[in-house]
Amino acid sequence: MSAAARALGDWRWTLVALVLGVGVVAQFVTVGGDWDWLVAMGDHVRRTGAVPDDVPFAVADTGGWHDVPVLAQLLASALHDLGARAVVVAHLLATCVALAVLAATARARGASDAAVAGAVAAVVLGSLSTLGVVRAQTFSLVPFAVLLALLVRQHRRPDRGIWWAVPLVAVWGNLHGAVLMGVCVLGAYLVVDRLPRRPLETVVVGAASLLALCATPQLWSTPAYYLAVLRNVSAERHEGLWARPSPGSPFDVLMLLAGLALLVVVLRRRRPLWEYVAVAGLCLATASAARHGVWLLFLLAVLVPAPRPGGDRPRGPDVVRGAVAVGLVAVVVAVPVALLRGPAVLGASPAVVARVAEVVRAEGSASVLAPAPLSEALAVSGARLWAGNPLDAFGAADQAAFLDFIDGDDGGRVAVGRADLVVVEDGSRPEALVRDDPAFEPRPCGDGWTCYVRR
Repeated sequence: MSAAARALGDWRWTLVALVLGVGVVAQFVTVGGDWDWLVAMGDHVRRTGAVPDDVPFAVADTGGWHDVPVLAQLLASALHDLGARAVVVAHLLATCVALAVLAATARARGASDAAVAGAVAAVVLGSLSTLGVVRAQTFSLVPFAVLLALLVRQHRRPDRGIWWAVPLVAVWGNLHGAVLMGVCVLGAYLVVDRLPRRPLETVVVGAASLLALCATPQLWSTPAYYLAVLRNVSAERHEGLWARPSPGSPFDVLMLLAGLALLVVVLRRRRPLWEYVAVAGLCLATASAARHGVWLLFLLAVLVPAPRPGGDRPRGPDVVRGAVAVGLVAVVVAVPVALLRGPAVLGASPAVVARVAEVVRAEGSASVLAPAPLSEALAVSGARLWAGNPLDAFGAADQAAFLDFIDGDDGGRVAVGRADLVVVEDGSRPEALVRDDPAFEPRPCGDGWTCYVRR
């Protein structure tokens, strides 16, 4: 029997859980509104060879914005050049790699195949709102899983390998803001677990990791970027991507149930103190915004019970072979499922984007107002948006007006009044803000969308 076949045999339940889980993700995955703005920004950076200090496709004032995730923008732009569905393939690949790393980490701690399979299934079901949507958060899936693998190994056998955390944070910081969650977990391990044992090394690694956060094109201005993100109006209102877990959301209910099930299993045995601190911190983060729940589930998955001290652990090479084999099988299954869905994987209808772009060119519209993900797709096509993602780049008043437009609240009339072209879905709440406005003339834009052109 080949090594690959033996590896798959030892991971049979994990293989089933991963293949079924990623298959479900592939069946429902779609490109979200928090993705195409990365493409539009990346296109600009590649075209000009410079990092802008504003949002070049925005009409409302964004001067002085600090653009940190430039590496993510360049990667998103390059993926877009490969075809509209290339990003979906990349997302599924990142999902498979992250889950395989989590599974390998749990197995290396001595967890059984069945326990790991249950943990993987819980992560997939509880993270459908994250794994089922391609957005900027995709860039954090693999780094967070790798960081957990590093910390679990370092707790078991501390050595100079902890220094790998520094370049990991540096690269991750140029990709996505969830690096802050990773640094918090790293800090819990360093301060609570490692500091008493290796004080000097721990202090230096911790300081270097914090400095690595600023290894971005914005250097010392990087903290200002994160502060603006955390203080954006959507976060203050706890809506959209910053909404708290809600019992009225099926995805949030799944996340909470999966987290509770894993937490009950994890707490059946006494744990190192740093694990309690890290879990408590991510529980608080999840309570403040449901989007953080995926990181809590990732952490709980690698903490599934291990055999008692002295029990046999799988050998390192066997764990690696098993993880690679399982991950490859999952990719082979998931990618065709997603590709066979055709345009359904794309968040904004290509036909609507093309039609709106035609109207923009014909009317010479200098300012477009539309909900995500259509707005960001229009930015990629070359349209100028009054406002959109990245929301934190705009002033608080403009952020509030844009969010009110999305919600169909009266405050959204401010945004409507500043746009030359308003694109809304027929029968939606935003349409009510512009439908009876005599300053606009409606024109069909296909697939249930209407373009309201300023007269």
